[in-house]
Amino acid sequence: MQLIIISGKIGAGKSTLSKCFQRKGYHYINSDMFAKELIASNDSIKKELNNQFTDLNNGNNISVNKLKQIFLSSTIAKDIINKIVHPVFFKKINMVIDHFGKDIVLELPLIETINNIKSKFKVITIEAKLNIRKERYLNRNNKDIKDFMTFNRYQKSNLYYKNNSDYVISNNDTIELLYARFNKLYNQLKK
Repeated sequence: MQLIIISGKIGAGKSTLSKCFQRKGYHYINSDMFAKELIASNDSIKKELNNQFTDLNNGNNISVNKLKQIFLSSTIAKDIINKIVHPVFFKKINMVIDHFGKDIVLELPLIETINNIKSKFKVITIEAKLNIRKERYLNRNNKDIKDFMTFNRYQKSNLYYKNNSDYVISNNDTIELLYARFNKLYNQLKK
């Protein structure tokens, strides 16, 4: 089994690059979707989030939109949410990876959390200029510029991503050039 972690800042093209691996037969795990499903289904996470944030109190359900707004409201709120969700998230994601047995591509934006993955992996960071990332984000479902800037501020520096990656791939131009870069990188990975 080969585990590839795709990381990078918001709007850089992590999902697009992950789809390239999917077309090569890799099983895809989107960590954001995995976390949302976990938050919706895990009673201990829901209870702890409801205890920490009274705005969320909606019986046994958690509003993902309300949680997102709380997350974006301050670094303190972000850290509290991560402290509640991450231990359960990484326990579950490691179980999935351990038992899957096939090549996996894991989209994991928070590169600082990669050491929580127990299996052997390669990290590929996809990078793009701020203005390009911002435009991509805003073009997806009429997203909010304020949310983009907050997410961007929460993420590590470009240098941190580069220093903690096995490979860096640029995504500042056409999709065709990204595919060409992917194919070159894929051939390297398969050697």
